[in-house]
Amino acid sequence: MTTLNYRQQQLQLKPNETVLDCLLRHGVALPYACKAGMCQACLVKAVGCTATEESSKWIKPALQARGYTLACQWVPATDAGAELPELADFAVTATIRSLQPLNSQVLQVLLDIADPRSMFAYRPGQYLTATNPAGVARAYSIANDFAVEGMVELHIAATSHGEFTHWLFSTARAGDQLYLRGPTGTCFYDVRDDADQPLLLAGTGTGLAPLLGIVRDALRQQHTQAIHLYHGGRTPDQLYLVDELQNLARKHPDFHYHPCVIEAADNPALRPSLGRVEQVLVQDMAKAKLSAYRIYLCGAPAFVHGLRKKLYLQGARSEHIHCDPFTERTVVPD
Repeated sequence: MTTLNYRQQQLQLKPNETVLDCLLRHGVALPYACKAGMCQACLVKAVGCTATEESSKWIKPALQARGYTLACQWVPATDAGAELPELADFAVTATIRSLQPLNSQVLQVLLDIADPRSMFAYRPGQYLTATNPAGVARAYSIANDFAVEGMVELHIAATSHGEFTHWLFSTARAGDQLYLRGPTGTCFYDVRDDADQPLLLAGTGTGLAPLLGIVRDALRQQHTQAIHLYHGGRTPDQLYLVDELQNLARKHPDFHYHPCVIEAADNPALRPSLGRVEQVLVQDMAKAKLSAYRIYLCGAPAFVHGLRKKLYLQGARSEHIHCDPFTERTVVPD
């Protein structure tokens, strides 16, 4: 069997097993999100060996030159060694400006960049990887434009698992330091391709974060076609930033906000559509010419993949559907 050397341990790789799955199987808390090479949260450094071309081609040449590669795409053919990345090689230092609840389950995190000149360029809707003082890392979508606002906005959902999330909700305070790297992801507004097309955006939970970033970006760049944003939750309490979105709709006649809830709501100010967001959207768009739309989908993998298929079958062009779904693969322990 092939051996993976990690921190003076010799770990046995199963046939066709990635470095990431091997480390997870042996209890190493390596960060990851998509396992598809997109989020780049699982960056590692190859030690005493050369990583495969497949695992390295996704990252910037400057990091490749330092031996970095993606653990989720690296399947060693011979014995290999790996180390965790050194933050000084690529990270931007940030501090928490504020932690503000948006509802009972979602936290808005605003970050200041210690040296704004060091901040990487990105488009709202892409995502970054944040590392906390304990070295725990997680990928999050970006809800705003640093170049315009001078800070970074993230929306974090409370979960029963996840060390980074637990730290943010229970321990983190304004002034705490983080390290950021990025950007990654292809889910963003591109004025060169999207300016003359209507936009259709749909998400659940904190999938709203990248969609909100895209909407803000499109409106800032004076998008002239219709923009439809669908956001869903089980109850009205699971929606958030409702007032901001309603104000945007009042200010911009071409922007249409569609809140959706599964359970009936007694809220005349909100008046959401009743049903799952994907059901409401497909029904609303039944007679629309979806081939003309640029479409952005964000949320749980089942939601993203299911709605993407429905919209394609309803006439949307696959190359016009943008999404960065986060998926999980089962890791079986020894």
